[in-house]
Amino acid sequence: MSIFKRGNVFWYEFVFRGRRIRESTRLSNKHAAMQAEAIRKGDLAKGTSGIETVKCPPFGFFVKEEFLPWAKSTLKHSTFKRYNVSAKILLKHFNVHIDQLSPASVERFKVKRVCECSPAGVNRDLAALRFMMNFAIRQGYIRKNPVQDVGFFREGPGNMRIISHEEEERYLAAADPALRDVAILMLQTGMRPNEVFNIRSENVHLAARFIFIPHGKTSFARRTVPLTNEAMKVLQRHEDRLPVPASGRPQ
Repeated sequence: MSIFKRGNVFWYEFVFRGRRIRESTRLSNKHAAMQAEAIRKGDLAKGTSGIETVKCPPFGFFVKEEFLPWAKSTLKHSTFKRYNVSAKILLKHFNVHIDQLSPASVERFKVKRVCECSPAGVNRDLAALRFMMNFAIRQGYIRKNPVQDVGFFREGPGNMRIISHEEEERYLAAADPALRDVAILMLQTGMRPNEVFNIRSENVHLAARFIFIPHGKTSFARRTVPLTNEAMKVLQRHEDRLPVPASGRPQ
């Protein structure tokens, strides 16, 4: 018996006439689930329940009990976190079985969602739904992705504003010393806030006038950042307080 537990219920999985059958029993008792699998096999053998009429799980059950557990164990934490946020939005809108999702229903979601957030936010949710449905295809539940024919919104460059020299001077004059030093490093080097906060002593090379960024938000975040005179002064003031490797400060 190919019974396994996922979440709080048991599933069965077997091959019938070359086609994989993988379904939830909706049961939390293993013995009852084994009986449900035996009944399912008997129905298929008698021809009273064809493979084409296999019922797909509700969207909510599929997302919570199949997709999210798989995503959490397979994807990067940041990717899982993003899909998890979109899942909460999608679960509020789609209350059907996954084979009942259609391009029209996805379009209705898109129109409704754009009244609540930016086009970029809608696109992130649509991308998450598309990924979920591709997973459903791999699981054998559906054959075509309902998001496939849905157009995404065009995204502009976003709101970008460059502060003036006068604004920079006013902020630095009024800021707390610690915040002022962080701001100087960001302004002088172009480093992101989290990169400044995560500076470690082994990556600071004052003699050569650069900082090495080993990793970050994207693959291009790994880089060498040259230091200006102002940035050098800030790092020199904080040199003794920078985190050091477990084995101690490099010699």
